[in-house]
Amino acid sequence: MMSLASGDEGNGKGQFSFPACWKDNAIMQLQFAMFRSRDLDTEDYDAKMKFWKDLIGNYLEFAGRPIFSLRDLQLQFMRGVQLPACLDTVIMEMQQRKQIRYRSEFEHDPANSWSAWLVNSLVKRPLSWSWAKIKYSVVAEDLEASSLVEWVHLDVLNNICELITEKVLSENSGKLLHFDAFKSLCKSQEVRIHSDNDFRACLLALNVRQIIGLEFKTEKGLRQIHLIKIPKKQGDDLNISQEDHAVHNLQNTQAQLLKQLENLEEEIKVNDDKARQYMKENKRQMAKTYLRKRHLLEKNHERRSIALHNIESLLSSVDEAQNSGVVMDAYKIGSNTLKKVLSDSGLKYDNVDEVLADVRDTLDQHREVQDTLSNSVVEGVSQEEDQLEKELRELCGETSKVFINPLINNNDKPEVVITDEEMIAMLQELEVEDGTVSQSSTRAVKTLQGL
Repeated sequence: MMSLASGDEGNGKGQFSFPACWKDNAIMQLQFAMFRSRDLDTEDYDAKMKFWKDLIGNYLEFAGRPIFSLRDLQLQFMRGVQLPACLDTVIMEMQQRKQIRYRSEFEHDPANSWSAWLVNSLVKRPLSWSWAKIKYSVVAEDLEASSLVEWVHLDVLNNICELITEKVLSENSGKLLHFDAFKSLCKSQEVRIHSDNDFRACLLALNVRQIIGLEFKTEKGLRQIHLIKIPKKQGDDLNISQEDHAVHNLQNTQAQLLKQLENLEEEIKVNDDKARQYMKENKRQMAKTYLRKRHLLEKNHERRSIALHNIESLLSSVDEAQNSGVVMDAYKIGSNTLKKVLSDSGLKYDNVDEVLADVRDTLDQHREVQDTLSNSVVEGVSQEEDQLEKELRELCGETSKVFINPLINNNDKPEVVITDEEMIAMLQELEVEDGTVSQSSTRAVKTLQGL
């Protein structure tokens, strides 16, 4: 574990972890040496290049530094008094692979695509930029100046922008923030960004992606980011309007009044304490003096409280009006959509009334058909049942007719008609144990036989 340079040691945010081989002098001596020709040993060349690219990317992301220079890297990666002598080759390789851009070029045109870079370099770029590049690459005595040229690491920039979007923008949608207030939000959400220049690079990238809106102002001849607009939802207008400025001013005044009220309450408390202290010391005139001051502070506190209430009422009304406008727009869209659907589908009162009348007639016809089919089926079933009963009697050798009406109500029992002879024959066929038939029963049988 190695600490960063002194500029980052005291930030209280931990230390950067170097790879395990960093403590191996033999390995690091080879890594710090200048690159040999790639033709001599392609595998070692590529492995060494990957080592430094990964190390640079990890360090810059840890430190929150999308902007860097060769001198910055040399100082951060010192081992004792030894500076890495190969970093200029690494930077050249990263530039050729379009992993980094000149900071001046990025700030001049952050939206410029890689395909348009060549045109920008040869045609659109100011003459001073071209001259600076030629001077740094050709004139040997300006090697010191070339080490101070600043670059933007695009992958690191992209990762920091995603972190800002996730942790800061999602929690503060619909706000208009000053540059310093935005920095405070990032710090409170533990989004590490090294300097104001790194902040500006990230904000420019987010603005190019249509994620935030920016307003600039010129101070001391320099164009600086002044306000940052965070939209409520994707697709909202990112231009900062007069209404946005008015709401922003109200919010600033609200924050100032809150701070003033806190200070007044502290002063009132101090004056109370002093009045009590002088009363204990029996210094009544001094106590009265602080009481009078306390009364003045209370009146001032009351006036500011009323002003704060009015501002909060205005902000609430503005927010309510904006929400009402959104609801009204939704009503309009819904009404127009419904009208279009009704028109396209031909849904009108006359048409619907005719269709419903047709539906009623069709249902009546269907009901009549069902009734007719039901009656036909029942009659057929009745005839079939009679035929089956007749065949069963013939098979059993029965001559008497048993009348069963299958269509009677379930609560009524079918009536069976049996002749007297059949009844006597059935009684005679009954087997009864001896001594169990009473005289009355025998007498009843004989009577039936006599009949």
